[in-house]
Amino acid sequence: MKQKLALLLFAFIFVCTAGAQTKTGITVVLPNGWTKVEGSVLEHQYMKNGASFMIKEESLLNGKTLNEATTTAKAQIEKYFKEVEFKATEELTIDGHKAQRMDFCYAVKMVNSSIKMRMQSIYVMVNNKCYNISIGGMSTQFDALAPDIPIILKNIKFNQK
Repeated sequence: MKQKLALLLFAFIFVCTAGAQTKTGITVVLPNGWTKVEGSVLEHQYMKNGASFMIKEESLLNGKTLNEATTTAKAQIEKYFKEVEFKATEELTIDGHKAQRMDFCYAVKMVNSSIKMRMQSIYVMVNNKCYNISIGGMSTQFDALAPDIPIILKNIKFNQK
């Protein structure tokens, strides 16, 4: 069941961020328990106990302001999923760059039931490129990720020229 949920979470992220990635010049140091997803088209995609963490350039959002990027991303999320519930958007800084975090829940429909998922999508602009840092999993297990999130975000470095 956890594997199916993880695959559904990956499908969500892939639909919202389709496209192959090249080397991003981004480095990240993860807390214990996170393992790289082998064969991923993303340079940075990891799993821990069915939860997912990934970083992807959002080329369709490049060149936009941070507010424009998050507004566009929110509209896309609402387009792909029903039962989306957004929590407050929060401003933060990642490696010296302004960022906005959207915390939201959504339902994944399965035959006769649905599973609630929770995601944090953090958008950050670096040299006019928009990066999406996504952390998500089942909503019932998301709070267990809470201690890892600030550690992950603190250890992301954009090694851009």
